[in-house]
Amino acid sequence: MRYRSLPDLAMLLLLAAVYFAAAKIGLALAFVHASATAVWPPTGIALAANLVWGYRVWPGILLGAFLANVTTEGTIATSLGIAVGNTLEGFVGAYLVNRFAGGRHVFDRPQDVLRFAVLAGMVSTAVSATIGVTSLAFGGVARWTDYGPIWLTWWMGDAGGALVVAPLLILWIGRPQVRVGPRRFVEALLMLGCLVTIVQVVFGGWLGASVRNYSIDFLCIPILVLMAYRFGQRETATGAFVLSALATWGTLRGFGPFADATPNEALLLLQGFITVTTVMAMLLAAAVAENRRAEADRSRLASIVRSSQDAIIGKSLDGTILSWNAAATSVYGYTAEEAIGRPISMLAPPHLVDEVARILERVRQGERVDAFETTRVTKDGRTITVTLSISPVTGAGGRIEGASAISRDVTERKRAEEAQRQSEVLLSVARLANAAAHEINNPLTAIMIPLQLLEIEEPMGSDSRARLKVALESAERIRLIVARMQKVTRLEVAEQAEGLPERLDLLKSGPAGGPGP
Repeated sequence: MRYRSLPDLAMLLLLAAVYFAAAKIGLALAFVHASATAVWPPTGIALAANLVWGYRVWPGILLGAFLANVTTEGTIATSLGIAVGNTLEGFVGAYLVNRFAGGRHVFDRPQDVLRFAVLAGMVSTAVSATIGVTSLAFGGVARWTDYGPIWLTWWMGDAGGALVVAPLLILWIGRPQVRVGPRRFVEALLMLGCLVTIVQVVFGGWLGASVRNYSIDFLCIPILVLMAYRFGQRETATGAFVLSALATWGTLRGFGPFADATPNEALLLLQGFITVTTVMAMLLAAAVAENRRAEADRSRLASIVRSSQDAIIGKSLDGTILSWNAAATSVYGYTAEEAIGRPISMLAPPHLVDEVARILERVRQGERVDAFETTRVTKDGRTITVTLSISPVTGAGGRIEGASAISRDVTERKRAEEAQRQSEVLLSVARLANAAAHEINNPLTAIMIPLQLLEIEEPMGSDSRARLKVALESAERIRLIVARMQKVTRLEVAEQAEGLPERLDLLKSGPAGGPGP
């Protein structure tokens, strides 16, 4: 891992300075031991730095943690052990979140928020608490008999930093673009003002000494819920941080429902309340954001379906039509009101009703029916040729709930293809006629002239003359057939006779009034 530029070094030094300052603020609230505090923002700073800028930030975290501890209490060895634990905490937390919870996008989905709470808030923080307290005990700075209380305080303080400070930094530094209209900005300020007011009422002693320690901390929850619903993850994280800061300040001054306990116990109880409230609010904010994205996706999909030139029909597994776009009305003639709720088999000709049933059975098995040509019947009774493709529609759990059919009217295309086929046949007939005229007319002329001369030479009424006349008529018929073939302009099939192949009617295929055989 190399740092190639001065800005990289400056960033590490700045990170070390911020970490050091936050650590000093946290250690100022250490009651069970000078190196263990129930308020530890640096955990959130280290976790956010690893997630936003990558693992290369560890030297800055190590430096800041070492300086904060070596200037507080203990030896260089214990301070170094604690600094290593703090550095590993941020690294392990970021690795687990990147690996299992979506990385920097951890707050986009409720399930990832829950994983973040477990992996970064509970698992990785145990690394720092264990290494740190063990270093103090081995160094003789803390008694082994105090290991449990010190470890719990350390772990709770780190968990609070991970679950309250890290989301704030990740969401604001990782996503710096903010586009808020004037009305939205005013609403956010009013909501933040309401939150400050409520927190001061609960933890700031605004209602006087008679109610200074009432258990009304639940009043802080609705405003965070409202922020999660109206705004989003970033604003919710900001509200949770403001709640944490003001509640901690008020509790230390003896106000709020947790102030009756010892200072360390009061802070531990407060951290438990704040972390649980923050996780619940972030879960709700992620769920609302996910639902809005799903609504936007559905809206885009609906727009695509509405504007599609293909008929798109949604149907249940029993074949009942559930959705019907404008193109389906153009293709089949039924309006959406007329079609929805009726069976899809109404579009199939009587001899293809079984085809619909077979398609639905394939869809139930999870198969996709690729595009194929078939025929369907429109509202006015016309039979049209369509291409159909059918896909299963699955629900949230992956269960098949219906089918989506996309159909396109290809009747005109089929007509064009038939016209092209006839054009090609006509061209073949014309070529055949020209070849026939060349190959037949010359020898036919050579035959007809001698026959005509023989007919003249034979006496009138003789049998020979009659036979010659029949031969000449047959030759003339051949000549006329060839001439008719050369003038074919369309293809008309002759009436079919059983046992004979399809034949061309030359009289109907040529121009009206043309020569006939």
